[in-house]
Amino acid sequence: MMEIRHFVTFKKVIETGSFTQAAEHLGYTQSTVTSHIQALEEHLGGPLFDRMGRKVRLTDIGKKLLPYTQEILDTYGKIESITSDGENIRGELKIAAPESLTVYRLEPILREYRKKFPHVSINLSNATCGDNKRAIFNGSADIAFVMLPQLQDSDLIVHSLMDEPIVLVGGPDCSLNILDKSYENQKISECLIVKNEKECSYRTMFEEFLGERGIVPSHTMEPWSIEAMKRCVMSGLGIAYLPLMTVNDEIKEGKLKIIPCVGGFKPIFSQLVYHKNKWVSPALSMFIDITLKHAKNWSCEKTTC
Repeated sequence: MMEIRHFVTFKKVIETGSFTQAAEHLGYTQSTVTSHIQALEEHLGGPLFDRMGRKVRLTDIGKKLLPYTQEILDTYGKIESITSDGENIRGELKIAAPESLTVYRLEPILREYRKKFPHVSINLSNATCGDNKRAIFNGSADIAFVMLPQLQDSDLIVHSLMDEPIVLVGGPDCSLNILDKSYENQKISECLIVKNEKECSYRTMFEEFLGERGIVPSHTMEPWSIEAMKRCVMSGLGIAYLPLMTVNDEIKEGKLKIIPCVGGFKPIFSQLVYHKNKWVSPALSMFIDITLKHAKNWSCEKTTC
């Protein structure tokens, strides 16, 4: 007999990629996860997963079951929320966001949400904007924050929150000026310090900018975080292209300086997105409302560079 918990387990195996990790997330033993999947397989008359070492992949039957599973779980959530009021909203909220927005924008949003809705379990994951967008389509996130040029996708509901200026910064003594035509088709002595994520939107944009002008950095460093990037730049190790919100304080304090660099960049916006077919649960609806309220109060200090 198929039960709701079997579908929950099936979805979690897909999200985590393994029975072991699904068991850890759900608080089950691995044998319980296996028994849940076997119950579905026996009812449907075929395997849901191909076991590929430690990873699992959906079979054709599993792929056909996935959209129905999402419908079943959405419907179950709607039933559970029939009598929900503000104090009784429960469930899980899966949020995907890039590091920059998580560190510099989301803290007050999450704090207010957690205070108002303590019974909602928040699952926050950090990845590139491309990965976060894909998480919306594969169901591993209910809602995602991205920093990209304005999204135009008929399958997504998009809330544009704010245009986010991106600036090139160097240490206090850096004399580089990329407005100077003499830098074109030249190798510059500065090291380019970039996020160690190939799909980082502003990293890609700046590398294209340099490539179009034939500007070649002496070498490249790839720290693991924005904070590490800033420390490298403040130490005089190179230059970095970062969202203004992440370096505003250091610029004001004179620890970093903006390097003149204008031309050809697409505007980048912080955006909140979810799938158009996604059921907007009370928990998700309240999160969207709180985010939009905070976004109205964000003050972006424009700097001419």
